[in-house]
This record gives sequence, C-alpha cells and structure tokens, in this order.
Amino acid sequence: MKRRLINLGKLVFIAACFAVIFSKIHPRELAEHFRGVAPGWVLAAWLTVLAEPVLVAVKWNLLLREKGINLGLLRIVRIVFTSNFLCVVVPVSVGADALRLMMVKGAQQSLTHATGSLVADRIMGSLAIMLLSLIGVAWAGPAVLGTQALWSILVIAAIVVTIIMVLLSPLPVLWVPPLRRWCAGRGRVVERLGKLAGMAVEVHDSLLAYRANPGLLTRVFALNLLAQMLRVLQIVLLFRAVGQPVAVSQAAAFVPMINMFTLLPISYFGLGVKEGAFLYFFGRAGVAKAVCLTVSLITYPLILGAMLPGAIFALLDTLRRPTAEEGQRDEGRGSSGE
Repeated sequence: MKRRLINLGKLVFIAACFAVIFSKIHPRELAEHFRGVAPGWVLAAWLTVLAEPVLVAVKWNLLLREKGINLGLLRIVRIVFTSNFLCVVVPVSVGADALRLMMVKGAQQSLTHATGSLVADRIMGSLAIMLLSLIGVAWAGPAVLGTQALWSILVIAAIVVTIIMVLLSPLPVLWVPPLRRWCAGRGRVVERLGKLAGMAVEVHDSLLAYRANPGLLTRVFALNLLAQMLRVLQIVLLFRAVGQPVAVSQAAAFVPMINMFTLLPISYFGLGVKEGAFLYFFGRAGVAKAVCLTVSLITYPLILGAMLPGAIFALLDTLRRPTAEEGQRDEGRGSSGE
C-alpha cells in the first residue's frame, strides 16, 4: 500500500510539472523544433551517453578492488548496463544502485563493502558536479549566466558540500549505539531494526576507510569529472541538433546542476524535474523555453537507446539461468551418484 502511494505521488508530481511547463510553452512550438532536429548531432550525443556506463564500471571496479572484491571489469560493465536496463523495465521502485548491490551480493561478495564503495563513488561524483559547475560559473560569468542562476548554483554547491562533510563525520552513526541498546530484548522485529542500524555503522566505517588511499580517490574523482564532462558535451551537441548552440561555459555551469536535481527521488528518471531545471537555468540565460524543453525531452530516447546492451546482457543471463526442472534433474543425478 505504501509503495503504491509513493508511485502515485510521483506520477502526480510529474503530471503537475508538465502541466505547469505546457502552460508556458505551446505544443506547436515544440513540434516545430522537433521537426528541425539534425540526426547527426543526436547520434554524436548518443555516443557520449553510451560511454558513461563504461566509465561508471571503471571507477566502481577501482573502489571494489580496494575492498578485495575482484569481479573483473567486464563483469562490472555487464552489471552496470544490466541494472540500468532493469531499473526501467522491472515494475518496482528499485533504482539502478540498489540493483547493482543485489547483483554484487548475488555473486557472494560483501554487501557492506559494496555499499560503502557505492556511497564513496556518489560523494566523488557530487564533488565533481560541484567543481565543474563552479568552473563554468567562473568561465562564463554573471553576464552570460544571469544573476539569479549564478546565486542558485552557489547556494546549491554550499548545501551539497555541507551534506558531504556531515556524511564523512561521526554524526550519521552517533544515534546507532543508543538505538541498539534500546532494541535489545524488545522482540525479533525491533531487534532486526538494531541489526540494520549496526549495518549502517559498518557501511560508514567502510566508507571512511577510503581516506587511507588518497591516490585511489583522486583517480575516482577524475573519472567522475570526465563523466560529467561527457554529460555537458551531450547537451552542447543536442542544442546544436536543434539549431540553437549554447556556449560550452554555459553548459558547464548548468548541466551538472541539472544532473544534481534529477538525483532527487521525487520522480521517475527525472521526468518533470529535468525539464523544470532546464527551463530555470538555461531560460535565465536567455535560451527560448521551447528550445530548452526540446533538448531535455530528446535526452530520454538517447538514454533508452544506451540501455540496449543491458537488455542483451539481461536476456543472456536469463537464457543461462537453469529452470526449476533442470535443477531438480541435477539434484536427482547428484543423489543417485551418492
């Protein structure tokens, strides 16, 4: 029941976002821009989208190996592509990150260290977003970006850095010891809550342990920065595809912030949130609203197209998985051999 309400709330939120957006943009304007899209620039943008999961796999592989989890880069590439695909087609509210952790656990690896590595990657990714956006701000300046958009970026950057500092401090787990003491002897269900709190401490310890290897964190940060630069390039190419090129400095300032907003768990795949962020940031810089919305909407088929390798990997995994009858025959042969 709770999951249904959450899903319904997200759908209502998306509908409300697009209702507001289309109250300001006539569909006829949007159709005109879509008819003028240049496919060559769109194809170039799609290649940048396709390259991003490979970068994700490379940096996650580095973090996992530090924890003794050696699945191999090719296997992690498959996990990343497959999770990206399944989080769209599986009719449950499970994100790609959660699916990746489940796949690592299914490979008989430490869920604690896998989660710690994923959080570390997210922190490095957030710092890369902030740095690239601030570089764009310094490069373009308020005259190009608009004063309101400029101050929005600075405030968001300050909030994100503060949150990261809190995550890396003892504050996130200070509540665990008193909670576990309170849970002791209060029944199986309550004690399970205490165990989950204990897992949070273990994940936090696994995360903080990365501080002993600054060279690794530097490499992961550089890969995250490269991934964000690919996203900036993607949007620059898409604006060219609709015949309305924007400055690279402008895109460097705005696109990382737009990506940050799409990480909020209030929508599906950033629907509504991404469009609103495009209109807010690029609109403040003088780009036509219909152009902003066109570019934002084009990103979705590109993302879906980049999930095709994941669909192939998921199909291959399904074909290789033994059926129930095959499992029973294998058990029968094993018992007869005994």
